[in-house]
Amino acid sequence: MQRIALVLKRSENQALVLGRTISQFITAGGREVLLEASCEDLASDWNAHATDQIAEEADLMVVLGGDGTMLRAASLLNTKAVPVLGVNLGRVGYMAEVSPDEALQELGTVLDGRAALVERMMLQVTLPEGKTRRVLNEAVIHWGIIARLIEVGVRIGGAREIEVRADGLIVSTPIGSSAYSYAAHGPLVHPEIQAVIMTPICPYSGLMRPLLVPADRRIELVLKRGESLTLTLDGHTTVPLVAGQSVQVERSPFPFIMVRSKARDYVDIVKQKLGLL
Repeated sequence: MQRIALVLKRSENQALVLGRTISQFITAGGREVLLEASCEDLASDWNAHATDQIAEEADLMVVLGGDGTMLRAASLLNTKAVPVLGVNLGRVGYMAEVSPDEALQELGTVLDGRAALVERMMLQVTLPEGKTRRVLNEAVIHWGIIARLIEVGVRIGGAREIEVRADGLIVSTPIGSSAYSYAAHGPLVHPEIQAVIMTPICPYSGLMRPLLVPADRRIELVLKRGESLTLTLDGHTTVPLVAGQSVQVERSPFPFIMVRSKARDYVDIVKQKLGLL
């Protein structure tokens, strides 16, 4: 690994301080530091290279922030899988597992080839015009302005259509099952399970409970009702939709590869994140 990308939360001063330290550590080892194009002002100071092709050029991505920054980093990985080391500067860090004090040690372990890497399933969402986006947590269909019932027809593989009448519909990955889906009374699903979770939001009729679908099945969401529908991807990207359109969801052709912390495991993180102490 020669080209290390840093993705950081610019509004967090700790991310800037730690980012400089990590950048010095990387360059001292004869490797190159990559930054997002929006961080060009930091590039010269950190002896780094700013690029708008950061995911394509990087061999490893180090994320400094919370889970929101991890989701933003995942959105950059639209063409290939790149290992991601998440350093938690937020409250808990469900996905960003490594603490700031552990950052340099864990990074050194990765660069030496001794780190524990785990794969997490992502979803590929095909929009009505044919463009694809990948999400790590979830895709949500809902009204864009006010809360009203939506009607969605769900087709799983070649099966007959299932009706959903609800305030919205969440389609999530196992790692995303602890986020919005869990708040909508969806199940917790261990991230090593390959499945897609569909959770209706305040359902009125049709599918009234969450449904787990095998990861190898393609899901088609046919929009039946709504003049101002919105598709939200991982909480940071919104796409306007209209009735009559359809969205396809399936397992991404490549996973999200994370560096797993040796100091804590999935159960520890879930207990802490969800207050199950």
